[in-house]
Amino acid sequence: MTTDVLLSDLQGILARKQAVIVAGAGVSIGATNRAETASWVGLIRHGARRAVEVVPGTTPKWLEIIEAELDSGDLDNLLSAAQKVSKKLPAGEYARWLRESVGALRPSNPAVPAALAAFGVPILTTNYDDIIERATGLPAVNWTRPAGVEAVLRGDERGVIHVHGHWQEPESVVLGISSYEEILRYPPIQALLQALRATRSLVFVGYGKGLADPNFGALLAWARRAFSGSEYRHFRLVLESEREEIQREHPPEDRVFAISYGTNHADLAGFLGGLAGAALQPPQEP
Repeated sequence: MTTDVLLSDLQGILARKQAVIVAGAGVSIGATNRAETASWVGLIRHGARRAVEVVPGTTPKWLEIIEAELDSGDLDNLLSAAQKVSKKLPAGEYARWLRESVGALRPSNPAVPAALAAFGVPILTTNYDDIIERATGLPAVNWTRPAGVEAVLRGDERGVIHVHGHWQEPESVVLGISSYEEILRYPPIQALLQALRATRSLVFVGYGKGLADPNFGALLAWARRAFSGSEYRHFRLVLESEREEIQREHPPEDRVFAISYGTNHADLAGFLGGLAGAALQPPQEP
């Protein structure tokens, strides 16, 4: 059960516009009624099948190796599978696969993306699709455009910041090991992420068990060293059944607190709507 103290703190942070929304795959999964390619693992499976179909010499045995790595649930194996798929597909086929998979996703249930935009705070996403953009009318701003990212974070422009790339720029998509290494070595985006962690509260939405991808894992590790004694909180909105387990993923130094939005995924939109309503209320007179 989420405490009133945590919920009140989150409401206050949103009301003061001191938050940044970080939207994960769960947002796209819910908005598309669980389309396969809305999830990261589902997308890699789809890409592996595509490679077998269009790349000569790609054998069923290769596909079995990919499937085994994905089924393991181990982060290193997942990244290895993604690396294999991204390297197997030639540039033209890779771009076409992204367009016909994540690029083809449409929000049949746009309530959650619309609710996220209602807070009026910057939205970051690790998704490659444009589900949030289609649901809200906001433009996509890719991590490869640091000036555009900066303008959104300063409030001079509106947009959805894609910190792991966007399907329309295939070379920007952070999928496998080598692309994660590239973004970790890219000073502008790392500086912006660290600045956000230091000056705003991150509110993670659409992340179930596990927030351990190399990019955000590195950010959390940096924050533990730099701000272990911080009094400011960050939040993950999660199912009640997963709250305790997810909270255990974060040592106290992370300053990340899991807040339950309900007992099933359908509760998220209503929870966000209630938060937005509370955040938009005028302050009470003393």
